[in-house]
Amino acid sequence: MEHEFNEAADQPVLRATDHDGIAVVEIAGELDMKTAKTALAEVLLVLDQSPNGIVVDLHAVTFFGSAGVSLLVSVQQEAGRQGVPFGIVAVHKAVTRSLTVSGMESRLPLFPTVADAVIALRAASPPPRR
Repeated sequence: MEHEFNEAADQPVLRATDHDGIAVVEIAGELDMKTAKTALAEVLLVLDQSPNGIVVDLHAVTFFGSAGVSLLVSVQQEAGRQGVPFGIVAVHKAVTRSLTVSGMESRLPLFPTVADAVIALRAASPPPRR
């Protein structure tokens, strides 16, 4: 699975890749009130494909406002409803500052790298259905 989404130039670029059953959705660009709704819809489309886990990779996000925090909480809630392990790669200050100010850094499953997140989610996911 490799998909790239970009409806308009002012929307963030999303790229979804498969890591042996774990979906990694990389978001690049700005996540604000104008763009987060589209990004959320695209991440939920990937989640609807029933991956063994989903990672939202924010390493290429250049602006991350409260709408971005809401996006992550929404994905976490939907992943929980579906029983899909969830993780976030967040290392840049553009993202971590908003997560700290909102108090969400301790409530969201944060990882320093995609590899770390994939390993953790693979360990947490149920065995694949055959």
